[in-house]
Amino acid sequence: MAIDVHTHIVPAEFPAYAGRAGAQRWPQMHACDHPGHKTVVIGDKPFRTVSDHSWDVARRLDEMLAEDVQMQVLSPMPELLSYWFDADDALTMARHVNGTIAAMVATDPAHFAGLGMVPLQDPELAAKQMQTLRRDYGLVGVEVGSNINGKPIGHPDHAPFFAAAVENDLAVFVHALHPAGADRVIGPPLLQALIAFPNENAFAVASMITGGLLEQFPGLRIGFSHGGGSFGLVLPRLQSGWETTRGENAFLPRAPLEYARRMYYDTLVYDDLALRYLIDLYGAERLMVGSDYPFLIREKAPGRRVVGLELPATERDAILRGNARRYLKL
Repeated sequence: MAIDVHTHIVPAEFPAYAGRAGAQRWPQMHACDHPGHKTVVIGDKPFRTVSDHSWDVARRLDEMLAEDVQMQVLSPMPELLSYWFDADDALTMARHVNGTIAAMVATDPAHFAGLGMVPLQDPELAAKQMQTLRRDYGLVGVEVGSNINGKPIGHPDHAPFFAAAVENDLAVFVHALHPAGADRVIGPPLLQALIAFPNENAFAVASMITGGLLEQFPGLRIGFSHGGGSFGLVLPRLQSGWETTRGENAFLPRAPLEYARRMYYDTLVYDDLALRYLIDLYGAERLMVGSDYPFLIREKAPGRRVVGLELPATERDAILRGNARRYLKL
């Protein structure tokens, strides 16, 4: 039985827009032709049709049982993170989404834990909101985008937020969002998630290392979706460059590999060989099961790939459950 750290929710409804900055991208839920589904509409355009698994705890529990998932960690659909809103509007959305996640967790805390969201376009405001996630909502961490309106998550400007994460003992989970290079992907929109997301995740992981935030906050518990994307292939190159320039010209005080092995990564790489590589690269103690439930590109029964690798029992159990418990302090 696995703890799945990478699952998303969408509220069944959104409040009407009540701000003053303009409602162009404020989401609404519309009925659609498919029973048990609704369409998320943003700016009068359909964004995504989602099933009631996005908000119905009972539906999720049925599938979890069938797929050997002991617990799901619920987080917002990334497009709800709202960094492109006025900060006050983003805070309103955050309160609604955090309340939705808290209510879902409260129905069955043995099988659900939650990650909230904060208005990170204003790092000081986001930092102030961090204390509410555990105190007011009972959440164990926060989901953030790989970039905040184009600024990498590892930019030093975000230091107040990361300081608050450490101070409030909250885990941070980074998800690809509005990826760089999406304009170079040829084909239907789904290909952005398949091609551009991994590279976007690599930028995010690298920024946490080269931006100095891991050095500044050694107690930070931070994890990345989709196995950290293509960073697993970037890291040996980064490590080699550091070794070549180490000494007076070193661009980091410690080896990139050391920083990389302080962070966590989910197992959502869709391939046994890729997963084995990440275990060898980062260590079995840094991998956690992730599925992207309930969306189209999710991996069903995500723990079964880990079991199929026939790892030593201690490594298998760490990836299935133990690492997630340590990362989230469950």
